[in-house]
Amino acid sequence: MKIYDQIPVIDVSAIRAAKTKQELMELAEEFKYVYSNIGFAYIKNHGISKELIDSIFEQAKLFHHLPEEEKLKIIQNEFFRGYMPFATSILSVSTLGEAVKPNQSSAFILGHEVADNDPDFKKRINLAGPNQWPDEKLLPNFKNTLIHYRDELTVLVRNLIRMVSLSMGQDYYALDKYFVNPTTFLRLQNYPAQPNIIPEHQYGIAPHTDYGILTILAQDSLGGLQVKQQDDSWLDVEPLEGAFVLNTGDMLRRLSNDTYISTPHRVINISGKERYSIPFFFEPNMHANISPLVINNVPPKYEPIEYAGYLMRRIKGNYDLGAKELEDIVETV
Repeated sequence: MKIYDQIPVIDVSAIRAAKTKQELMELAEEFKYVYSNIGFAYIKNHGISKELIDSIFEQAKLFHHLPEEEKLKIIQNEFFRGYMPFATSILSVSTLGEAVKPNQSSAFILGHEVADNDPDFKKRINLAGPNQWPDEKLLPNFKNTLIHYRDELTVLVRNLIRMVSLSMGQDYYALDKYFVNPTTFLRLQNYPAQPNIIPEHQYGIAPHTDYGILTILAQDSLGGLQVKQQDDSWLDVEPLEGAFVLNTGDMLRRLSNDTYISTPHRVINISGKERYSIPFFFEPNMHANISPLVINNVPPKYEPIEYAGYLMRRIKGNYDLGAKELEDIVETV
């Protein structure tokens, strides 16, 4: 068990410009070491421009500074898309037990695109529905900026997943089959300024692990994110200019047969200022059947599972998805 005094930094330039297979394998081995010990790292030289990152933060601030009545016009719908008002989510379903207070944050959520002839879209199940957007007259560059950023991150994460595949002794493209039509969520997260002394059990986001495969986080300069190490200590994830934070989720832990870990983390905003962060969640296709890989001849520890059923059970207990009952949204698997 390795205990860290700071979050490790991984240079991922090889995913874009590796000259030899050896370079890719070295990066894959670094991934395996870090994500089987702490589950979090900064990634640098990732290829996403500073200009684009600055633009997405600018749009996040513009959105959250809209009048509340404008944001409420696109309140989060049954498909998990739109505006999630302040203190309306509570992590009742978590690998860490039940939170007791709502998260002290709000968010705008952009989901993956779903064609209107998709069977799930027609049935209104498994979060298959349209995204919602604020009035274009108020935020003329909002939609295009978010779509551009999401698309750039999608390319990056696909390449990172190929590193994960190599690290588990699989072919470079072996995991691509799970992400033909990936489930993605981009969140523009806002944490209002909090008092210097925060009440017990009150968090920007309560301790939790992420549901999916990989999460890429852009955070502002204020800090507040903490990760829980294997000795139960909490380690600050200080902002590192030019780097993203990359962490692994519960479904990757399951897929890797516990080779990779899914690390608990939380947000406590004690900066005295308004905080912004922008996580991008990259997850399998809703109907992907996830079976643990056999690594080093270790038998599977988990039964196969369809991703849709797993994800909806987690979301059901934590979010209010509009007026429609979730039992009517979830397709039994």
